[in-house]
Amino acid sequence: MRKSLLAAFFTIAGVFCQKADEYKIQSLPGIDITTLKFSQYAGHIELSKKSNSNIFFWMVEQEEKTAPQKLIIWLNGGPGCSSMDGLFLENGPFRVKKDLSLSINKGGWQKYATNVYVDQPVGTGYSFADLDSYMHNMTQITEEFVQFMDKLYDIFPKLRQQDLYIAGESFAGSYIPYFANRILKLNRERDQPFRLKGIAIGNGWISAKHQYSAYYDFSIQHGLVSDDRMDLIESHFKECQQDIANKETIHISSCEKVLTDVTDSNVRENKDMKKVCLNVYDIRMKDEPYPECGLSWPYELADVTRYLRLDEVKRAIHAEKQSLGWKECTSLVSIELNGDESRSSYYLLPDILEEIPVLLYNGEYDLVCNTLGIEYLIGNMTWNGSKGFKKGTKKEEWKVNDKLAGYVTRDRNLTYVMIKDGSHMVPYDKPTECLDMINRFIQVEHGQADNKGKEKPSDKEKEEEEEEEEDKPSDKDTKQEDEKQTIEQEPTNERSKYYSWGIGVFVVVLFVALALCCWCFGSRRPSPTAKFGGAPQREREGVRKLGVIGHLKNLFSRKTNNRKIFRLGDQDETNELDELVVETPTLFEAEENFEESQPGPEGSKPSDHHHFTIDDEHDDEEESDFDFADWDEESTLRKNKK
Repeated sequence: MRKSLLAAFFTIAGVFCQKADEYKIQSLPGIDITTLKFSQYAGHIELSKKSNSNIFFWMVEQEEKTAPQKLIIWLNGGPGCSSMDGLFLENGPFRVKKDLSLSINKGGWQKYATNVYVDQPVGTGYSFADLDSYMHNMTQITEEFVQFMDKLYDIFPKLRQQDLYIAGESFAGSYIPYFANRILKLNRERDQPFRLKGIAIGNGWISAKHQYSAYYDFSIQHGLVSDDRMDLIESHFKECQQDIANKETIHISSCEKVLTDVTDSNVRENKDMKKVCLNVYDIRMKDEPYPECGLSWPYELADVTRYLRLDEVKRAIHAEKQSLGWKECTSLVSIELNGDESRSSYYLLPDILEEIPVLLYNGEYDLVCNTLGIEYLIGNMTWNGSKGFKKGTKKEEWKVNDKLAGYVTRDRNLTYVMIKDGSHMVPYDKPTECLDMINRFIQVEHGQADNKGKEKPSDKEKEEEEEEEEDKPSDKDTKQEDEKQTIEQEPTNERSKYYSWGIGVFVVVLFVALALCCWCFGSRRPSPTAKFGGAPQREREGVRKLGVIGHLKNLFSRKTNNRKIFRLGDQDETNELDELVVETPTLFEAEENFEESQPGPEGSKPSDHHHFTIDDEHDDEEESDFDFADWDEESTLRKNKK
């Protein structure tokens, strides 16, 4: 009887809950997945039959358990660039070889966190929708993302119990604060809130005002403007500042002229008489083919594109519904957002910082979303009772494997990390350092990349439990004695015993099965649900001079279905390098007892080539040596609100 009841239970559960298994990746071209330590799920989540809106995700489950378990939604930027960049070029588990086989990325984030790479908004990467259903502003994109997350949780209910972090890079710096702000508001209304614990943004396009201003200063600081271009760039910079004063939005066309002036200033002919230029994503690379100027970098992107366009790959990851094939960046997504008058996500950060930690990290040599822009943003932002980092807040050295990895400044729930020798795509350049950083941010105790002298969280928990058991030997003996007495007192009527047991089990199983059926059946409704985030982005369409957002929102092609769907243009070869967001309550602990705040100057002017917003007076101070090995994971960031 017991076996039949259990069989009935699992049959009922299987009928209604096999949807998640439909997404499981059973094989993957280029690698034997039986050798992998993690499971993978991928495919489309339909948001609307009417508009044919489908969001594609690829989920990589964490290898080792933590308590609680962690979930990172990764988003790349663009807008319109696929998060598969993140999966195959940055923090994902794989790298694509020339022969299209896959190797393992030692800097992958999947060991202690489940990572979900999301192609969003619709029209990005493998995602698609009918033409009239593309997003036109950040409000629409935000609602679409929340709907995706709801559906994702319906399909994978266990994710609801995991600590959620949203991470990304570049234009994801616009997405993520909008998403986090909306989620935090919904948490005050819902019975089942999102377990959002933090956001992380790498080289983010967060504040147009401060980033546009920083183009001029950063270029002057690094000697990127030739003398014959100085008057022109100053006039364009002045025009940019006037337009910002009149109306500040995420994208300001006139300001892009400043970036164009910088790239034009670095065009020259090499020894082969071919034009070369500066890589706008890594200014150390000065011999990039013109007029791309870095748009074909990282060069492994060509192999990633070939791999993701293989029919056998599309079948393996359940992406057949997208009939036009994968493209890194889609121009139509960007075009549809041209009229977006949404405010910069910068203005949402203060409210977010009241509730969760925020990590902003930047590669040292990125021009498009440079370090000065983030420092201007921080220095002019008021949050948790003060403007900018408080006076006395120190810039600390951060070391990984005894080597200097960068500098950390932290205060009042905000952590800023400048990663030494990093580019726009920091996880691509510095995988070990970024792995160490994100593990600390999501409060993984053994977060150091090499794990030297570190114990796994599960091991520590086991040791603590064993110590507790050792302290209670008498309890064990007592339990054994009780069990012995119970056995002696058991009824001899076996039929009566099993009959009573069977009835009890039947009632419990029936109740659980009915509840499970209702719960799982609900996931099949077209109710709002959604999945994870995306990856980096950086593509461009055509050979034209690009401005600031031009490199972030290069015209890309669009993917579509057999119906009237648009996707990344087939003629449109672009590239992506964007955002990363994740939670970090204790990654870098805030200074606690500073009384004075340290605001920075507002913007830049042509006559004022230097506009640091993190006080310059502290630059000469002796920097403390910050080593993650010395970090106290038990401490938490303080929120010093007035």
